[in-house]
Amino acid sequence: MRAVTLNIWGRGSAWRRRLPLVRAELARLAPDVVGLQEVWRKGARCQAEQIADTLGYHVTYARAAARHLRGVQGNALLSREPVTRYEVLPLPTPPGVEPRSVLCAEVGSMTVLVTHLTWEWEHASIRREQVRFLAELAAASEGRDVVVLADLNAAPDTEEIRWLTGRLTDAWACAGDGPGHTFTPANGFARRAREPARRIDFVLTDGLRATRAELAFTTPVRAARRPVWPSDHFGVVCDLTPKARPS
Repeated sequence: MRAVTLNIWGRGSAWRRRLPLVRAELARLAPDVVGLQEVWRKGARCQAEQIADTLGYHVTYARAAARHLRGVQGNALLSREPVTRYEVLPLPTPPGVEPRSVLCAEVGSMTVLVTHLTWEWEHASIRREQVRFLAELAAASEGRDVVVLADLNAAPDTEEIRWLTGRLTDAWACAGDGPGHTFTPANGFARRAREPARRIDFVLTDGLRATRAELAFTTPVRAARRPVWPSDHFGVVCDLTPKARPS
């Protein structure tokens, strides 16, 4: 089973030029499940549906925050198999901080969680509450394999991520090579943020073992004499296989 996660950067710079790059990479990777973050929807227009068009995926959308009259932003799941059940749950977020949510979907024998945690560096305490909520959701899926596809907005050595990966398996740590930075100045769009390179996009599992983990959506094309990347994040692609369960 192949899983992909990607923060698509909403309607950030050059979406019309970025869209075919995202589609082409998904066609190349042919994943079974895809978690997308920062997905915009307004009326009948939804970025996840635009991406899935012609690729044959079922689309499940989860609103996180309203953007006034501009629409809503949230998370989405693209899946080869239809989703049999799903719910959208708010993440613990105090008043005055942008709301966040988690999409909890059942796909075949798996529970797939797609989410995007609070981003501000100074809000580590909020992320600690949010990862505890994620861990509780995963634990509640007892008897089902769990895949978390997420932009956690924190690096592996932070307190909140160390706590979470003590309970769920980090696919990159098991099967990736190198630092796996997903938000990095190597991406020209991310370079504008003037932040250090970090691995903040994760595939986490329970009941599944990663046999391969690689970066994806890393190749720009030139458009109007400027390089265009699929997003300001790189994505992660993982091949997963069931762990042997105790008899």
